Amino acid sequence: MSDVLHKQAAIFDLDGTLFDSVDMWHEIDEIFLRKRGLEPTTEYKRGIVALGFTATAYYTIDHYKLDDAPEQLMNEWAELARDAYAHTVGLLSGAREYLNECARSGVKIAAVTSLCAEFALSCLKNNGISDLFSHVFTADDVGMSKNSPDIYLYAAKVLGVSPERCIVYDDAAAAIAAAGAAGMTTVAVKGILFGDDDFKAHADYIVPSLDKAPRLVKATL
Repeated sequence: MSDVLHKQAAIFDLDGTLFDSVDMWHEIDEIFLRKRGLEPTTEYKRGIVALGFTATAYYTIDHYKLDDAPEQLMNEWAELARDAYAHTVGLLSGAREYLNECARSGVKIAAVTSLCAEFALSCLKNNGISDLFSHVFTADDVGMSKNSPDIYLYAAKVLGVSPERCIVYDDAAAAIAAAGAAGMTTVAVKGILFGDDDFKAHADYIVPSLDKAPRLVKATL
């Protein structure tokens, strides 16, 4: 992509945008639900994609009318995912190169993620890119959903960058809409669950992978 954008901060989603982890979570969903005689539906997969760990537990209980406590669900998921994030989950095509280019340009790099902090930080470290991130904002830690502009406005405030000087990358339609509502430029990275039709109303750019995303140059104050 030939576009060159002048920004001060780049804010990345992790699962499905940087981390090649979506298939792993679908496998965990299948293991978890089939133990209970249930199947993961497309509606369910799309419904949880921008939620935090805790909100996903409550959504799952409500969606499938489960008797489990939220803590029980989260503990079960954590046991299935912990080792993968620490050792085997890699990066999607073009992600490492794009992050390094952002860093070389002087753009601040941060993450806004629904993933819990333990998994986010261990995977960033295992892939050798944790030093590139000035901040990692998790939905659970800040108490805000990625479905709302508030988490993006909060991130911009902490980063000390105005929203219009921020660019957000995500593979979830609701997150792209929320970031756009916060006044940020948005790049939708197409994945398994969402495509062009889901993003076109809110995304400034729609790309198949980060190596097709606009090039960033640090904006002057």
